[in-house]
Amino acid sequence: MSYVVPNINHSSSFWINLFLSNRALSGFIIILIYLAVASLFAYLISDHIAKIYRGEKTSISRYTDKFVNFFEKIIGEESKKEMKFREYFKSLIIFNAIAGIIAFIFLYFENMIPFNHSSFGMNLSLTVNTVVSFLTNTNLQHYSNPLRLTYFSQTFVLIGLMYLAPATAFAASMAFVRGILTEKGNLGNFYHDFLISIFELFLPLSLLITIFLILLGIPETTLSVLNVHPFFSGSTVPIPLGSVASWESIKNLGTNGGGFYGANAAFPFENPNWITNMIEFTSFILIPLGSIISLGKVFEKRQFGQMLFGVIMAFFILGAAITFIGEYVGIPALSSLGITYTGNLVGKETSLGIAQSSIFAVGATMTSTGASNGALISYTPLGILGVLVPLLMNDPLGGAGTSVLNIFTFVIFTAFIASLMVGRLPEIMRIKLGSREIKYSTLSLITHPLIVMIPLGFTLAYSFAMGTFVNSQPDRITSLLYEYTSSASNNGSEIGGFLTNQAFFNYMDSLVMLLGRYLIIGFQLVIAQSLSAKAPKAEGENAVRLGSFPFAVTLFSVMIIVGLLSFFPVLVLGPLLSLARDFGLVVGEIL
Repeated sequence: MSYVVPNINHSSSFWINLFLSNRALSGFIIILIYLAVASLFAYLISDHIAKIYRGEKTSISRYTDKFVNFFEKIIGEESKKEMKFREYFKSLIIFNAIAGIIAFIFLYFENMIPFNHSSFGMNLSLTVNTVVSFLTNTNLQHYSNPLRLTYFSQTFVLIGLMYLAPATAFAASMAFVRGILTEKGNLGNFYHDFLISIFELFLPLSLLITIFLILLGIPETTLSVLNVHPFFSGSTVPIPLGSVASWESIKNLGTNGGGFYGANAAFPFENPNWITNMIEFTSFILIPLGSIISLGKVFEKRQFGQMLFGVIMAFFILGAAITFIGEYVGIPALSSLGITYTGNLVGKETSLGIAQSSIFAVGATMTSTGASNGALISYTPLGILGVLVPLLMNDPLGGAGTSVLNIFTFVIFTAFIASLMVGRLPEIMRIKLGSREIKYSTLSLITHPLIVMIPLGFTLAYSFAMGTFVNSQPDRITSLLYEYTSSASNNGSEIGGFLTNQAFFNYMDSLVMLLGRYLIIGFQLVIAQSLSAKAPKAEGENAVRLGSFPFAVTLFSVMIIVGLLSFFPVLVLGPLLSLARDFGLVVGEIL
């Protein structure tokens, strides 16, 4: 028998050998490629976002203005009507509350709605959790089977909330930026900002991404199920179908993260290949990172935008490196079994591998997306640590809109700390920082660990809440810490390892999600209101230089210290103890 050796040139053979023989190096190259592609598109969109923040006309304004004006007339609001903090935040809360009530009615009573394709329905606690989850941009799903929902619930209710939630946050970020740019003491008009967010940003981009995903094989159909006939079986298996592509586009673009299927982006109909994997990763990085880059253009301080980009990329590379190394090294005990062990591929899509799974998982927690293309419960303790740390820091890059709010909270706090260290004036963008800005930035930063640790301690104290946990003690603590941290940061990803769909966790998570969303946004808008009443002054020599390398190092350090210090004890009892156990550093038995 003879065969023909394929003619492979030396250049292609070099890359093939590199990616096959040196998996560690090729893994890091793949991670850097993902970050480079996402950064490129974020930079391209940053100009458009900067114009939105500055209230300028964009390239599509001549088309979108008609829709904005039309809906403003319907709700009886004028774009020129200015609001202060109380009215702006009140409008935001009332608007979201009304949407939540409507969504609850449709979900809870969906079996009475026409065109119901035999959905399983939801009980009261699960309905409350689902509505709060999608309303707060968390998309923490305590249900798995899409047949729990009707087409109407999926397409109009939940996808509708997936547009409403990020647009609300982006409107709040517009108010925050406006608070820095203006001297009038007003934050703008919430309804106008919300409509601008929808028609200038989320709707056109999601339509474009939907088309790409459909072309790449993701379903978008009115069929309810696809009946499959497995080999060696006389029965058929119904696979749910629906508006998967349109769900996926806003799920990622709006940093929502909830999957159409329970397996999320690990299901082939949501993420069939590496091209869709990269598109989805880029989608949920696009607006948060583009907004961060745009700040340098908005405030005409390019070094400031570059500094923020550098800090965010440092966190990205650090988190991805920890997770990739953890999954690449795997569990040492498995290497000693006499088998060929090439890293921890359990719970991962083999066509994507460790590197693409690691950067996707870290990107989902660096932002508030929470999407997943693998089973996090199967990750090693070190791999989980790389994914968990960004959550503990309340998503360093944040979500659509919250990226600007979160990073400025850290910038204000760091500017105050740095000014104390070097004896200079605390100010941002030539605006002097006072006690009010420092107080509310501090409140915003300490709220996150408080709404995580208090429910966690309460849950650990009551055995009935821990009855369904199946893993050892440190893994139980890790799962519980991840659950509440994901809810508090409005991320929505889960490790699992226990029954989440029970009344206790449905209601507790709902409370944490509401506080993590609206309480922190309220604190951040108070800061914006305070800044809006101050006139910028000439930048003095004694001011802290926000775009400098020393400030970048200080900001990076403050984000780690403030973000992780409150959680250190529970980290020791959870993932760090699991890590020590797996590497044989623990003497005795762990319960």
